[in-house]
Amino acid sequence: MTDNNDGWDITTNLGATALAVAAQRAAETAQPNPLVRDEFAAILIDAVNEPGWQAMAKGDLAWMGPDDDVGRRTARAGRDYVAARTVFFDEFCAVATASGIRQVVILAAGLDARAYRLACLSGVEVFEIDQPAVQAFKDSTLRAHGATPTANVHPVAVDLRDARWPEMLAGAGWVESAPSAWLVEGLLPYLSSAEHDRLFGVVTGLSAPGSRLAAEVYHHSTRHFGDQRLGKWRDGAAGIGQALDIDVDVTAFIQHDDASDTASWLTQHGWAVESLDSRDEMTRLGRPVPPDLIEIAPASSLVTGVLPLP
Repeated sequence: MTDNNDGWDITTNLGATALAVAAQRAAETAQPNPLVRDEFAAILIDAVNEPGWQAMAKGDLAWMGPDDDVGRRTARAGRDYVAARTVFFDEFCAVATASGIRQVVILAAGLDARAYRLACLSGVEVFEIDQPAVQAFKDSTLRAHGATPTANVHPVAVDLRDARWPEMLAGAGWVESAPSAWLVEGLLPYLSSAEHDRLFGVVTGLSAPGSRLAAEVYHHSTRHFGDQRLGKWRDGAAGIGQALDIDVDVTAFIQHDDASDTASWLTQHGWAVESLDSRDEMTRLGRPVPPDLIEIAPASSLVTGVLPLP
């Protein structure tokens, strides 16, 4: 990750990406027939006390100009993407725990509340790795609201760029000899190719046979995340930021040298891999991307891997 991200909190630099995702989850929860229910997302957004994020979290798109039809539909498609992505990772957790895995590691956890809302994680050891300021905000906010996790939550307050994070993970009670389920959501666009390979190299080295992994992958060299799509994403983000009076450009932190193919990397390093296009997943869930927004709406590969037993 880029060096200028040192010391961010929940409202600055990459920390704001966690707010954006939480606001989208809250907005989806507010829909008549939501794909996902995350009541904790609105609690976390309210605690920030910034009108722009609170307006997004309401889910009614009233903050968009009434005459900006494309903007409203693009914002809705972005919300649908986050909802479908959330379902993908939720279902991954259910499959992993059903397979017998009892420890889950969430890399760059942000404001993820799965440990509080997923029944499949009841009694499971969940390790949440993220910046200390982000961890402190989430933990104190949910505790103040009397939220009780279904899982046994272990915050690991460390930047993933810190080579000591595996040591700190073990210090929090994670057991290397037991299989793990790894969640890599909303992280990879901000890693260079070298950082990508190093991260997955560490994760693979730490993974006991039977471990599972799920990752959201943007391919820079394809229509998932090429220069044209990135430009449209930046323009759209600027419009949303202006409408909400939020001065955050998360696209500024995207690493353009990342030519890594995560699925291929995992396959070459012993994982049994499956990959699906997020747009296919959105269609499966009844939220297809409108044809005229195919080149604007977010798109990624949703990758799962299993480290086979001997």
